[in-house]
Amino acid sequence: MQPATTTTRMILGAPGTGKTEELLRSALEFLSDDGNPAHLLVLTPSRVSATRFREDLTARANRTMSTAPVRAWQAYAFDVIRRAHVEGLLPGLEFNPKLISGPEQDVMIGELLAGHAAGEGAAIFWPADLHEALPTRGFRHEIRDFFDRMAEYQLSAEQVKELAQQWNRPEWDAVARLHTEYQQVRRLRMPHGFDPAALIHQACAVFLENPEFLAKEREQLQLVLIDDMQEATPAIYRLLDILCGAESSPEPAPHTHITLCTDTVVQGFRGARPQYAGQLKQIFPHAQLVSLQNSYRMPAKVAEAWSAVATRIPVVPGVRHPRTLAQPEREPEEQALWELGDDGSLLDPIKSQPALTELTGITVESPQHEARFVAQQLLEDYLYRGKSYARSAIIVRNGADISRFKRVLQSQGIPVQTSNAATPVRDEPAVRPFLDALALVLQGKEQQIAADTTGAEIPSSSGSRKLGVDVALALLTSRLGNASPMDVRRLRQRLRANELRAGGNRASDELIVEALLDSSTLPEGEASVAARRINRVLAAGTEALEVEGANAETVLWALWDASGLGTRWRHIAMENGVGSERAHRDLDAMIGLFEAAARYADQMPGATPAQFLDYIEAQDLPMDTLAQRGAQGAAVEIMTPALAAGRQWDTVYVAGLQEGSWPNTTVRGSLLNTQQLVDIVDLGPEAARSISTADRLRDTRYDELRMFSTAISRASEHLVCTAVSSGDDEPSEFLDIVAPAPGGERVKTEVRRPMTLRALIAELRQWAENPEDPYRSLAAIELLRRLNNRQNTAGLELPGVSPGSWWGMLPLSSSGSGFVADRPVPISPSRVATILKSPLDWFVSASRAEAATDVSRSLGTLVHEIAEDMPKAPSHELIPELHRRITRLGLPDTWESHKLVERAETMLGKFASYVAELSSNDRELVGVEGSFSVLVPGPAKDALLSGRVDRLERNRLGNFVIIDLKTGANQPVKADLERHPQLASYQVALEAGAGQQMAQTVRATGDQDLTHEKARPEELLYAGVHELSGGAVLVQLGTSAKKYNAQEQPPLEEKSTWAAELINRAAELISGTTVQARHASSAGFGIQCSLPEICPLCSRGRQVTQS
Repeated sequence: MQPATTTTRMILGAPGTGKTEELLRSALEFLSDDGNPAHLLVLTPSRVSATRFREDLTARANRTMSTAPVRAWQAYAFDVIRRAHVEGLLPGLEFNPKLISGPEQDVMIGELLAGHAAGEGAAIFWPADLHEALPTRGFRHEIRDFFDRMAEYQLSAEQVKELAQQWNRPEWDAVARLHTEYQQVRRLRMPHGFDPAALIHQACAVFLENPEFLAKEREQLQLVLIDDMQEATPAIYRLLDILCGAESSPEPAPHTHITLCTDTVVQGFRGARPQYAGQLKQIFPHAQLVSLQNSYRMPAKVAEAWSAVATRIPVVPGVRHPRTLAQPEREPEEQALWELGDDGSLLDPIKSQPALTELTGITVESPQHEARFVAQQLLEDYLYRGKSYARSAIIVRNGADISRFKRVLQSQGIPVQTSNAATPVRDEPAVRPFLDALALVLQGKEQQIAADTTGAEIPSSSGSRKLGVDVALALLTSRLGNASPMDVRRLRQRLRANELRAGGNRASDELIVEALLDSSTLPEGEASVAARRINRVLAAGTEALEVEGANAETVLWALWDASGLGTRWRHIAMENGVGSERAHRDLDAMIGLFEAAARYADQMPGATPAQFLDYIEAQDLPMDTLAQRGAQGAAVEIMTPALAAGRQWDTVYVAGLQEGSWPNTTVRGSLLNTQQLVDIVDLGPEAARSISTADRLRDTRYDELRMFSTAISRASEHLVCTAVSSGDDEPSEFLDIVAPAPGGERVKTEVRRPMTLRALIAELRQWAENPEDPYRSLAAIELLRRLNNRQNTAGLELPGVSPGSWWGMLPLSSSGSGFVADRPVPISPSRVATILKSPLDWFVSASRAEAATDVSRSLGTLVHEIAEDMPKAPSHELIPELHRRITRLGLPDTWESHKLVERAETMLGKFASYVAELSSNDRELVGVEGSFSVLVPGPAKDALLSGRVDRLERNRLGNFVIIDLKTGANQPVKADLERHPQLASYQVALEAGAGQQMAQTVRATGDQDLTHEKARPEELLYAGVHELSGGAVLVQLGTSAKKYNAQEQPPLEEKSTWAAELINRAAELISGTTVQARHASSAGFGIQCSLPEICPLCSRGRQVTQS
């Protein structure tokens, strides 16, 4: 039964005036009059909006529906193509049609561009000014946008080439040729696939080429409801004309109701053209215009602000609507005697009063203050006014701001919800370890095949993937391995030690990769726990890979099943709090990975896991998704205007209103001049020529205003607009449009401490130890004392309140010395200076709590290795060896890496110069990497001096000289050399006979390289200076000087005892039950502390080591 309305109604109105409600009522009237849901069609701009409309309709309709009458435009077009295929109207299509996703499009375009960059296929000539942009993600996005516009306007590659010649646009010719190749690849790879932008055009073609099919469709449909027509593209207007226009078919047109507001457009990046709304009068010349003026959503002040924005946007002729809104008369609501929260809890009548007015505009000092301000308002709404977090939303302009607000809010314990379609699947923290694991499994398979083929052992760094240590380390420290940096360091040391004992000399980087693939190389003990866990997962993946017919989905499932994370994350997801939210997100991400693998296997039958890995790694775009799969509790949503369209919240925070960010007036499609192509087709050549850059900037600003208009119109009670005002950041003009500063000058808002228990306790503890304000200090101590009394906290023990739980107040884990009482204290020459300067720094290093080794230190280690293996080689032999070995470091191909390589080449060049000048310095090489062990008796504590030397040389007098190669950028000053602790320690070892001992080993083995010496050197006794030492030298290779610098400490004098005393004093400092914290006067206040968080002399350390 058809509704008793005019054939076509166009419902015009501002946001919140009830346009969608009018459509919903029309649908409900149709269904209540026994209308068949199959004869109803509701079209919306997106799947998300279609889902919302469908849920509202289902909830309010007093009947069941076997079909879903609500669809997005693209979904409807796809359904048309599917039904046409079923009826045999698409003879060239053998299989069921499939929709090509945006990421899949992006991958194919990237592959084509990479192939041309490698010289494959027919050459495509791009303008020179685009060459740097070709490999970037942004350029692929521009190409996709260009392809979409070609589909929207039905432009063939030949037509674009002609326009390229006429308008002297070589980039258009290049894109047209690439488009031809893209279509060829698409037909080969996915012959039944359709691009999203081409769906509407294909549906139009189906209707036009099959009039009977169109007549049947129009006969089927009795009522068509279209929401938010302002988001439509030109192709959608064509489809609307064919489906509902009076002239497109002899079959009567269905009744059509259309809503639109050309002041709120968020799909401009997808080709939405609000000015096309003027064509509706041509499609429906007898349409009834319905203008809505009452603001049912926005309160008066917000409605006024919206009007101020809307009046700055051009009016579209023929579809003008009121911009000055009226407030409808509202029926009085019953007021409860006591204010209750959303959860039914009783609220404080004073604190529950609203703190915000209907419209608030504020500026703060920094982006961090902006996020903290929003967090504080959300917490007050939740705690004081009993409002669910779901009643508030944060709308920002870009994804970077989404991440910023999400990070701050979650740190305050506020549940947050963001779109799943914000991160590519490969970059999800939960997914990344499994892709790395799959890559290692595939690498192991490649090595096995290569070994079986050649019969030789293949090193772990070989293979087509050539995975570096970064992947292995990422796996070890991921949620699969759960290894700490200390665990990784211990594993490196154990693997390296085993390698040296076996006579090898491979670096720990290569050994870690090998160990993850082969558990037999793993050492025993706790150092290997994480590695063995990873190895078990990789073994399960390897076993699944061996099964006939294995694909990416089966191997990934084996990895996932072996990890045991599924059960753990499901349990966490059932709980409450931030951990639950992350578990939901992680499970959603894993489902997304398996869906991507299943989709790839379906579209590419017979594809290998390696091909899927290449495909997923190439995806820079997130897969489209309808909604989060995991159950979500009440949470604050953070989104962009595009995702906020069609929705409303009590309180909306529009944040990040910065000049240059919002509005972002960067002209879209400027690299390929896509907009000019659109103007030529839309307006004609003459009109297109008259459009200047200023015109395009103005149009872009109008688009930004429309998005801003959408954002601020989502608020039903409070609108808060925020910006940062500082020396680096300037608020946007948009802030002054909606919330002008009182008196023309805006005062920055002070951001209070977040209203969380953790923040309160932290602030009280901070004031409690502040000696500069005794009054506040005493008040804070008293409050902490009260909070530490369970009688005042309903029997709860508040974390962090009791001094007994503070780090500095906890009982010691052990009270004894770190060394056996009757044994000498082991001392390394390189650590003597550190111990004397600050025993605490030595303790941090000995406990392996230092920061992870950086690239510069790894580079220095590599230079030492080459100097050790080639101690007499000239520069022309050292440099090629450097290039051969430096691949171990896995350096990225960047200018920084090139600089590091140049620095290493310079160091080896200096080393070669030193070697060449050795004879002229009256010295000769005895051996390299020799070790020693010397007992140095002391009055209070004996020391066992043990170490290894870079080079042992002999001077013309026959005395031995120890050479220490330095690759750092700093060097000691000349005045410090005479009593340099490390060089003095080397001389003590020489005076005990270490030089003769190492020389004797060289004579016995005939090898100057003492690295492979398996037996521990015999312990020597230091009994004073006997003039055996010829001195010790630091050879500086890493400084900025053009030539190496040999810093020599002269031989110890016969009766001197200061060197041995330094060693004994170091032994005394670390042999007791405590270690001292010292600050060198020359180093500043704690600047050089290895771990200032535990140093009682550092400001950070005092907070946790003192009460």
